[in-house]
Parts: sequence; C-alpha cells; structure tokens
Amino acid sequence: MKKLSYLIACALFFPSVACRADSQAAGMTIEQRLAALEKDLQETKQALKRYQEKEKNHQQTVIAAAPQQNKMPPVAVLVQSQPGTDQGAEKTSTVTAITMKDLSKFVKDEIGFSYNGYFRSGWATTSNGSPTSWAIGSLGRLGNEYSSWFDLQLSQRVYHENGKTVKAVVMLDGNVGQNYATGWFGDNKANDNFLQFSDMYVTANGFLPFAPAADFWVGKHGLQKYEVQMLDWKTQRTDGSGGVGIENWLLGPGKLDIGLTRDDVDVYNTSLTSSQKVNANTIDVRYKKIPLWAQADMLLSGRYTMANKNGTQKDNENSGAYYQWKDTWMLGAALTHQFDGGGFNELSLLVANNSTASSFSRYAGSSPFVTNMGRYYGEHTNGTALRLVSQGENYLADDVIVAHALVWSAGNDIYSYETGSHSDFESIRAVVRPAYIWSKYNQSGVELGYFTQTNKNKFDDKFTESGYKATLYHALKVNTSMLTSRPEIRFYGTYMHVLDNELDQFRYADDKNNQLAFGIQAEVWW
Repeated sequence: MKKLSYLIACALFFPSVACRADSQAAGMTIEQRLAALEKDLQETKQALKRYQEKEKNHQQTVIAAAPQQNKMPPVAVLVQSQPGTDQGAEKTSTVTAITMKDLSKFVKDEIGFSYNGYFRSGWATTSNGSPTSWAIGSLGRLGNEYSSWFDLQLSQRVYHENGKTVKAVVMLDGNVGQNYATGWFGDNKANDNFLQFSDMYVTANGFLPFAPAADFWVGKHGLQKYEVQMLDWKTQRTDGSGGVGIENWLLGPGKLDIGLTRDDVDVYNTSLTSSQKVNANTIDVRYKKIPLWAQADMLLSGRYTMANKNGTQKDNENSGAYYQWKDTWMLGAALTHQFDGGGFNELSLLVANNSTASSFSRYAGSSPFVTNMGRYYGEHTNGTALRLVSQGENYLADDVIVAHALVWSAGNDIYSYETGSHSDFESIRAVVRPAYIWSKYNQSGVELGYFTQTNKNKFDDKFTESGYKATLYHALKVNTSMLTSRPEIRFYGTYMHVLDNELDQFRYADDKNNQLAFGIQAEVWW
C-alpha cells in the first residue's frame, strides 16, 4: 500500500507520466499499470538528475589550473550562461580568464589610484679614496654618479562621471647621499640628503568645451620636461611654484601645450651679501606631435620669463646696489624619428638670451634655468646662445646597439658664471655607448665621453675646460633597449681624466687629475 500511495503521489506531480500511463491502460491489469508507472518514474528521475548536474556546471565559478612557468597565472574563470538550442535545456558558456595583471588593472581603474616613481642607487669605490663625480653634464652619467636620486608620484582620481575626470597629483623627489649610513633630511646646506614636493596640482579632463580632450591643470606644476638622458639635463624645463595650464589640446595636425607659471627669484646685490625676492612669471608654449613623415614628428617651443617688480625693487636696481633683472626668452624646435627596427633619434635646436643663455654656457648641469641654483646675479647683457643636440639609440645589428648624445653650444656677449659679463663661449660634448647584446637580460659595453669648452672674457683672455671618460660595464636588464628599458643593474669600472681645468680648477683627491672607480648601480622606474 505504501508503494501504491507513493506512485499515485508521484503521478500527481508528474502529469506527463500519468497521462502516458492512462493512454496505455486499456487491457492492462492493476499490477501491469503500477509496473509501467514505476518504470516511467525512474526514467524521469534520471533525466532530472542529468539536467541538474549540467546546470550546476554552467553556473559555478571554477578555480583556474595551476600557473605555468614564466607566465602570469590566471586567478579565476568567469562562466556566463546563455540560452542554448538543445531542447531548451542545454546551455552554452563563455569562459574568460582573469589574471593578476587584469585584476590589478581593474582595481587601479576602479579605485583611480596610481603610484609610480624612479630611483637610482648603488655602491662605488676608487683606487684613491671616496669616488667623486665631475662634469656629468658633459662626460656622461654611467660610472660617474655617486648619489641616490628618487621621484615618487601619487595620483588619485577624485571624480569620474559623464565623460569628465578630475585627478589630484603629488610628486616628491630628492636625493639621498651615499657617503654615510645615516641619511636624515634637514636644512643643513652641507647635508646631501634633501626632499621636496616638486608637484602638487589638480588636473581635469573633459571640462573645457573648446578642448574636451585636453588636460586642464592648476597648482604647482609645469609643462613636460625633455631630457638628454645620458647627460642628466633637460632641453625643455620650466619650474613653477604655482601655475595653470592646458596640455594635449588637439589643434590642427598637432597638440598644443600652454603653461603660465610663477617662480619668484632671489636677485642679489652686487656684493652678493643679500637679496630681494622678485616676482617672476613664465609663459611656456609647446606645439608638439606635428607629423612630418612616417614615424617622424616635430616639436616647436617658446618660453618667456618676465619680472613683476615693486617700487622698492626698482629703486634698488636703479641705484646700482642690486643687479638688474632682465627678461629672458628661449625658442626651439625638435625632430624625433622612430626607427623600424627599434630605437630613435632626436635632433633639437635651441636659442636663448640673457640668463637662460648663461645656463647654456654651463658645462655641468646645463638645463635652461633662469637662475644659478636659485640665485640671480651678474650683469646680463642682450647676447644670445645657441645649442644643437642629437641623442638616441640604434640597433646596428640584432645583437649590437649604440646610444649617443652629441651637443654643440656657442654664445656671444653673455654673462658666464665662470668668466663674467660680456663673455663668449663654445663647447663640444660627445658621449657614445656601444654594447653587445648577449640576451634580453644581459648586455656588455663601453661608454666613452669627451668634452672641451673655451670661454673668452671681456678682456679677450681664454679659459679652457676639457676631459674624457671611459667606462666598461655589464648590465643585467629586462629588455635590450639602453634608454627605454628599466630596471637595470650595472657593474662598471670607470677611468676619468681632467685635461684642462681653467674654468673650475677641479682636481681629484691628492691633487690628482684622474680617478679610477669601480661600482654597482641599480636604476628602476615603475
């Protein structure tokens, strides 16, 4: 009776089974009818079980297989069910692998936070005491740097709706000395450990109706810097304690950058014992990414720095007690060509007057500053200076690469920080670094550097500064490019020789004119 009651109840819940049993009931005994119902019930239960197992497989999240060597392992497989065609019951699945890289990018895009930076550091010694750098801006960096520099940038997206984005950006940079184990930051000028907030600004995209794709920024910032990497100075650089600008404004065939920045200047008296702070503002204009031919584009630039002096400052200048501020400008053009087999070459021409021309005459750091280490002094004339720069890298063969930086500079009737007002100068700098590529991760080569500069003062006296450098190195790398791939760890030996020192009277330890150094340096950006 229990079995009969169970079969009758199942028949009520499975009417298709009951209907089929009724159609076959004619001429069958009660026992035959019960046996047919039981058979149909078993078949229905098995079909239901198969359907439930398929649904379970289609709707679950499956943990991915074990990671493969040298590949980013998938974390999960996302399974999305879609209607199928197999009697309305079967379903097809779309499977997507999610890697840690994908997950990291998703979190970065979702949260809107990014952290990137740069640093270099290492160990070095010489055959004669502590290592000393000399004329990095003329002889080259490799084997000639003995400090730890860093840049740390934090960026947080604070708004992202309706095609409009706002980000807050902070950049910290500075130096950590490698002479002592302690590296406390302080205001002692003899301390080679220092830190600054070089950037602190807000950038907004999508808010300007006339330039919806442009970036509009406000705060402590400046337009993009362009570096001669092997010499560690910039062809284009405008510092600002505060400013406003537009970058990447699509205009005609290229993009326009405009910046207005403030960088007040300490103008010194003629005895260099005191200074007065003069308000200075710079207008900076760049028209970039102008297409020329396949894989080549041009940059046109202009910069003008002007003073906003108060009455007292004008009186101090007119009395002759303080050096007179003179506005300064710089014009330039740069052509960049990318090679088919990898590598590039950049050729730039710059011309400047007054204090910017004075920066062109420096053989060490030669960025186009308006001041000398933040100080404005000297009798600046209306003379001009010219600078032609070629830099880049090229693959001479699959396993041979060479990088270079070549600079010619000349100026007439300028103020020189070494030889004074109404000076003329001419300089040539050449740094070449060929290397053999053992593999993607190993490279051996040599960096050769030479420079010579001659200044002539207003009395027609000549002063010459010159020297050379030879560095043998082996690098552990992550790609074959010298200038565009990091991280990199370099093992090196460097010989430096001073030929002439009439501009700075530089000597190595024990009054020697040469230095043999050995070291290991790490450089990374992320």
